[in-house]
Amino acid sequence: MIFARHMAPPRGKLSGLLKVIRRVCGVMVMGGFMLPIAVLAQQNDPYGGGAAVPSASGASGTGDSGGNSASYGGDAMSQAGDDMSSARALVATRNRAVLSAEISARIADMPKRPGERFAKGDVLVVFDCAAYRAQRAAVAADLRQADAQYKAQKRLAELRTVGELDVVMAQAAMESVKAQLQLQDVYLNRCKITAPYEGAVVDWQSQPYQTATPGDQLIDIVGSGDLELELIVPSQWLGWLSVGQGVMAHIDETDKDVRAKVARIGARIDPVSQTVKIYAALESSKGLLPGMSGRAVMDGRPDH
Repeated sequence: MIFARHMAPPRGKLSGLLKVIRRVCGVMVMGGFMLPIAVLAQQNDPYGGGAAVPSASGASGTGDSGGNSASYGGDAMSQAGDDMSSARALVATRNRAVLSAEISARIADMPKRPGERFAKGDVLVVFDCAAYRAQRAAVAADLRQADAQYKAQKRLAELRTVGELDVVMAQAAMESVKAQLQLQDVYLNRCKITAPYEGAVVDWQSQPYQTATPGDQLIDIVGSGDLELELIVPSQWLGWLSVGQGVMAHIDETDKDVRAKVARIGARIDPVSQTVKIYAALESSKGLLPGMSGRAVMDGRPDH
């Protein structure tokens, strides 16, 4: 142990000796081996053949490698810019509903089949309401009886044969039966469903001769008026987008262009996709149907 301690060269001199060897011979000492630095660099070169590694700025020391990389990046940015200048547009309508039953009755008829158009006020669903008509007739008879009793009590009160309380009780009974008759009229009015606006039948949710209960979905309809464009655009557009801004949309189904103006901007941004929905009022909806779609471009969008 004493001999080894005296024979070993000082640590500072050994470190200096290794530095001299690296400078002179161009080798790297790792453990007990010495590898040429050039060979090690060539083995670790992912480009092969000793090609220079592109710098952080995208330039390369061997010519067109960096140029191709820059060109690909430019094309990608240009493509992204084109996508950002337009958005998909959907022709939508404010009038769409699934009409449901409000009474319990058998469906007698559904005159308008899926795909057929209808005008406002046309009958869409008819129920078999024979039972409701019979109930109304019975209540109407009760009302006549209650009214006659009330009039008799009033006449007796004038002759001081009955008291005032008897008259009040007869009047309350008559008014109660009258309210029941009004309820029967409401049921009878619901024995048919009419179109609330002009449009077309999308689909039947129930079939004729089925028995419907309150809340059962019967028929899906869509209005043909009040069409508008719905667009989902990047939320970054809110920096320059405003109500009243023009929109040009090319509809795929008709292969025609339509004009619109931004009418409303969505009140919520989707945090995942970072998009917002906007609504544009069409200048003319001739030839358009709900569900058509196309590509829309905004007017006045600043260049990027």
